[in-house]
Amino acid sequence: MPNDFYERLGLSKAATDDEIKKAFRKLSKKYHPDLNPGNKAAEAKFKEINEAYTVLSDPKKRSDYDLGGQSPFGHGRGPFGGQGGGGYPGGGGHPGGGGAGNFNFEDFGFDGAGGFEDVFRDVFSRGGGRRRQPPQRGGDIEYSLSIDFLHAVKGTEVKLKVSRSGAQEVVKTKIPAGVQDGAKVRVAGKGNKGISGGPAGDLYITMRITPHAYFKRTGNDISIDLPLTVAEAVKGTKVTVPTIDGTTTIKVAPGTQGGSKLRIKKKGVYGPNKTARGDQYVIINIVVPKSASFDSLRLIDEFEKLNPTDPREGLWQ
Repeated sequence: MPNDFYERLGLSKAATDDEIKKAFRKLSKKYHPDLNPGNKAAEAKFKEINEAYTVLSDPKKRSDYDLGGQSPFGHGRGPFGGQGGGGYPGGGGHPGGGGAGNFNFEDFGFDGAGGFEDVFRDVFSRGGGRRRQPPQRGGDIEYSLSIDFLHAVKGTEVKLKVSRSGAQEVVKTKIPAGVQDGAKVRVAGKGNKGISGGPAGDLYITMRITPHAYFKRTGNDISIDLPLTVAEAVKGTKVTVPTIDGTTTIKVAPGTQGGSKLRIKKKGVYGPNKTARGDQYVIINIVVPKSASFDSLRLIDEFEKLNPTDPREGLWQ
């Protein structure tokens, strides 16, 4: 090839930086050893255009060259070192031969600004020996979250510190009303980042619901136990009971039996998107005194005489 660097790239001395870069890109694709395996002439030409581009793409080196017409690398040396070699580190020619192989642009003062890295990335992605990895979706992330009963049934917003692709990140998301223990909430695009421009994975939050002190859940219904005295159960009463929305007062009819269920409509858990809502059930539990005075027992005897009944009559027949 000609000794003049401009001629090597097929350019005049008035060439712009963009024209220099385009010329080098075109020639590097043509003569790159990975695209011309075993072709020593191509390797030599590749070395020569590398040397020319390295000088002409750097403003100071180009200015020095224009003034003196000398390569800053010295006679016979290219930007990859190796006097008389094939244009790779150590003069080994093709990667894998003579101890070269894995070259690093930074080792030779190139940080990508001059276009070398872009050029080689383009070459290798278009049929060279090292193909660019195709875009891949990032992996999903699993996260376990404990929340209390009321936040689960009514919905809430949480901030999570998640490790995404090795970096800590705060993710804010809404937990929908009615979420159940063991359910998974999906947060799209908040998994690990994709590879080579691929989409990010998803974040899956596994819900762990802390049991409540007195509310119990079955599906979308809620229940509580209501203790009553014997007198309250016999005579009937009004009782203020809790719900997930606050308190409400219910009537207990006279003669209510233990184990009875009183329904409070639409005080349960909302379904998906706050559609159908369950009910709350109040389960009656009659509490009998563990001990009674002599006078109390006498009154109980008198009560039985006035109200004779056998609760087991016909039960096991």
